[in-house]
Amino acid sequence: MRLLAWNILHGGGARRTPGIVLSILEHQADVIVLSEFRTMMGGQMAGVLADHGWRHQHATPAEEGRNGMIILSRVAMEPGPCPVPEPRRGLCVEVEGGLIVTAVHIPDARAGDHEAVGRKAASWVGLLEHAAERREKRHLIIGDFNTGRHRLDEAESTFTGTALLGRLATMGYVDAYRAGEPQGRAWSWQSHTGGRFRLDHAFVSRALAESVRRVEYSHRERRERLSDHAALVVELEIGGKNEGNRG
Repeated sequence: MRLLAWNILHGGGARRTPGIVLSILEHQADVIVLSEFRTMMGGQMAGVLADHGWRHQHATPAEEGRNGMIILSRVAMEPGPCPVPEPRRGLCVEVEGGLIVTAVHIPDARAGDHEAVGRKAASWVGLLEHAAERREKRHLIIGDFNTGRHRLDEAESTFTGTALLGRLATMGYVDAYRAGEPQGRAWSWQSHTGGRFRLDHAFVSRALAESVRRVEYSHRERRERLSDHAALVVELEIGGKNEGNRG
């Protein structure tokens, strides 16, 4: 099963949306997670993708002009509880075959901005409770976490929330990219000053860890200015998958 997670930057907009859709089609993922999805342009995008086979769709509550999230799947899925306090920043579904996919967009927060740090911490607390309840199941947590490990997912130590991110590991969750590249220097977002950061992650429960086959960051979309984020692609070996779904 192939999954694609991508922050499409404020809904895509009229100019970027056609290229975003074409890029998604080229990846041919079974399950798609989009962050910063917006209702206006996103409705057209979701309609085109439904016509191409991603008929099962679950989105956060529509808020005009606000970023949200959507999960699109070729196979049936059952919505679950929102994993974070802000409903537009998290989704959970159980995909046909028993895979639980939790999609998140954790708020960004700079050190010293106490209100933003508080929002970010609240999101992490909600996610950690959600993750703890599902750690014995085949559970994938994927999306834009707006944090990473100091001096490994960034050059310096500017991230906030790194200790909370580390608590996933204490529950038995594995950073799918780090499992294959313990000291790898991949990145998914670049600041206007040139700093490179790995903000987009996929964490798998212990029960799913042996199923990870490939994790990569696709920078073509970023180079073509379709978004400021690279797309994250994860491939899992899931028993019982219908190989005829991809077409």
